[in-house]
Amino acid sequence: MAERMGFFTDTSVCIGCKACEVACKEWNQIPDDGFVFEATSYDNTGMLGASTWRHVAFIEQSRPVHAGDEDGVDRWLMSSDVCKHCTHAACLDVCPTGALFRTEFDTVVVQADICNGCGYCIPACPYGVIDRREGDGRAWKCTMCYDRQLGGLEPACAKACPTDSIQFGPLDELRERAEERVTRLRADGHEEARLYGESPGDGVG
Repeated sequence: MAERMGFFTDTSVCIGCKACEVACKEWNQIPDDGFVFEATSYDNTGMLGASTWRHVAFIEQSRPVHAGDEDGVDRWLMSSDVCKHCTHAACLDVCPTGALFRTEFDTVVVQADICNGCGYCIPACPYGVIDRREGDGRAWKCTMCYDRQLGGLEPACAKACPTDSIQFGPLDELRERAEERVTRLRADGHEEARLYGESPGDGVG
C-alpha cells in the first residue's frame, strides 16, 4: 500500500474565496447545487452533500475588542470542510454492495457504477458528508481526487488554494506541520488555536 495521504486545513489563513469548491466541481464534473441563496451568510452551498464535496463555511461573529466592552466588532471566520476519509469509516462498513472501498492511499471512495442507492452510508457517516444525488439516487462524496493521485498529482482543491490553507501530503508530515502551526499561533496570542483530529487513536481516526 502507498503512503497514507491526507489534508491539513489551516483555517487561520482561509480567505473564503471558494476556489477549492470551484476546482472540486470543475475537476470532478459535479453538477451545481441550484444556486440557492440561503440568506444566512455569503455561503450559498450551505453544507456538504452529493453535489458539494468541498464546502467553505462563512461564520459571522461579533465580539468585544476588550474585556468588558459592550460594543463588539464583526469578523468573518472561514473554514473549508471535506470528507475526513476516516480510519474507521462507518460508510464503508455498512455498504452492502462493496461500492465503497479503501484505496491504496488509505482514502475511501464510492464506485458509482456499483452503488445501488440503498442509502445505508448516509446515516452511518458522523459528519454528514455522504449523500444521494437528486434525480440520480446514488451516493456521492469526495474521492480526495483519487484519479489525480494515481497520476502523482495533488487534489484539485489543494492545487487551487491561493493561501495554502488546504495542504495535501503524507499524513505523518501534515500532522507535524499542523502541530508547528498550532504552536506558532499560540505564541502569537491565539490561545484557542487547536488541531482537530490531533490523536489518530481517537474516534474515527
